[in-house]
Amino acid sequence: MGRKRRVQPAPRRVRWPLPTLLLAVALVYGRLFFAGFVRFDDDLHVYANPFLDPPTVRSVLRLWQHAYEHLYVPLAYTLYAALARLAAVAAHMDALIGDTVSLSPAPFHAAGVVLHAVNAWLCFRLVRRLTGRDGAAWPCALLFALHPLQLESVAWISELRGISSATLLLLALNAFVLSRQASAARRRRTLWLACLPLLAGAMLCKPSAAAAPLAALAIDRVVLRTPWRKALLAAGAWAVVVLPFVLITRLVQDVAGAERSAAWQRPFIAGDALAFYLWKTVLPLDLCVDYGRTPQVAMATGWGYLAWLVPVGWLALAFRNRRARPLAWLGGLLFVVFLLPTSGLVPFAYQAYSTVADRYAYLALLGAGLVLADLVALLDLRSPAFATRGAVVLLGALAARAFGQGGYWLTSADLLRHTIAVNPAAAFAYNNLGDAELARGELPAALADYQASAHHDPGRAKAYINLAEVYTALDRPAEAAAEIARAQQAPHRTPDDLSNLGVVLMKMNEPERGLQALGAAVAADPASPTYLFNQANALSAAGKLAEAEVAFRRCIQLAPSLVGAHTGLGIVLAETGRLPDAAAEFRAALALRPDDAAALDDLRRAERMLQRP
Repeated sequence: MGRKRRVQPAPRRVRWPLPTLLLAVALVYGRLFFAGFVRFDDDLHVYANPFLDPPTVRSVLRLWQHAYEHLYVPLAYTLYAALARLAAVAAHMDALIGDTVSLSPAPFHAAGVVLHAVNAWLCFRLVRRLTGRDGAAWPCALLFALHPLQLESVAWISELRGISSATLLLLALNAFVLSRQASAARRRRTLWLACLPLLAGAMLCKPSAAAAPLAALAIDRVVLRTPWRKALLAAGAWAVVVLPFVLITRLVQDVAGAERSAAWQRPFIAGDALAFYLWKTVLPLDLCVDYGRTPQVAMATGWGYLAWLVPVGWLALAFRNRRARPLAWLGGLLFVVFLLPTSGLVPFAYQAYSTVADRYAYLALLGAGLVLADLVALLDLRSPAFATRGAVVLLGALAARAFGQGGYWLTSADLLRHTIAVNPAAAFAYNNLGDAELARGELPAALADYQASAHHDPGRAKAYINLAEVYTALDRPAEAAAEIARAQQAPHRTPDDLSNLGVVLMKMNEPERGLQALGAAVAADPASPTYLFNQANALSAAGKLAEAEVAFRRCIQLAPSLVGAHTGLGIVLAETGRLPDAAAEFRAALALRPDDAAALDDLRRAERMLQRP
């Protein structure tokens, strides 16, 4: 008898893949359109960004010329600026975050959801081009779209940087594959050259796209079977594009506050991080924005030195079966490659809080999707019905989990309290809850949260400064002074801490010490409009009008669209008798923000004084 041969199923075509994918994304992430800003860097990057207050051509150009907050991602900030023009509203106090805002969060959230849908579609097209099978592309794209680990990237306005970077990188990878598959030489060359500006754009949105050359190399070798020489030349060209941005990032990014680790520990830290991401991919429970998994925490137990065995063992298994299951091998490679820049092999700033974060896994889930696609194809050979039903159940469970996780992103307080529930030692969450409570006048609640923040992170000055502000508001000067002393003795003090310290000392009626701290903040970072603005206001309040004028003018030079700086300068000019110049500054403020009631009142007052004989 002859050997029995298994009949291969015909390639499946997915009906209406794009509308179905858009519907799935809308169902899972649609309620984020009604979410607000969160006190987790949204102030830094968006609603209190001095270059978006409001955005102008001059302010955007400056973001291209200089780093902002130790980041050089001008294309991402250009996107923020464009959205800010659409999101402009009358300035008002947002009680949920305890800050005055002049932007609506809705356009930013809409952009995040739309870009994520685009990225999921680009994943579908990439895998479809690599395999020629909808049956492989569809589960990969759906896992990428619906996995709960993606919530942080989609829901967090500040992470539009990462999600827009991913869009450009996925476009580059699609163009790269098309260039390899094109038959005409001219089309191959055009598509290949198109990859390079897309790759540069990805780096200008977020430098974690630095893994792109390795990703292209993996695709080239594993699926396209490009010879080593040709594949390495292509990856080398991509590396030439990436390297300057990597060097810029290392120059401008402040990693002084990062949790330090010995060089020999870093491979173990990276192994621990990769094992963590594998676990959260398989079982996405207890997700939050601060896991507190610093290098010190990771290396505190024996597991930290053994965790690398999990990802290495998984990769070894995939490598062993690479010829029979190339899609799983490529998926394993891409999962690891996209995580490498933030794995801890090289120190980065956020390691002061945690080496791992959900947003770092955004592109890595393309690799996880490829593994799922390969598993579905394997099961399809044995039982097509079981493979389909199993994939539907798994993806449905992930979608339900992601929908539930999205509820924590609707308000700032929900996000921060959920973070504390998952990680009770998340000092930043207590601190940021306290900030909103203090702004609303809820002093006992703010006091309790600031005390918890100081308890969980006693080495940082931030919580002590905030405690001093609360004690000042409660008219308890002795306790406020004690907290100021603790802040000045804390080992971790940033320029931001110095500026805030100066503001609080001014509120404590200690102008000499306040101005000294504010001057130290400006000296530490002379390019910060925020520190200059705080110093200028303090100098004005202290009656040092000549120095205040200089500080306001320097602030305007750095951030010409900062409305408060024009108003403050106008007040100083009015108080020194230069009413025409003062009126000009008030008009400049109103030109930037026509609804600024304070600037309008100041302008009218100055004009009335000018009309007097």
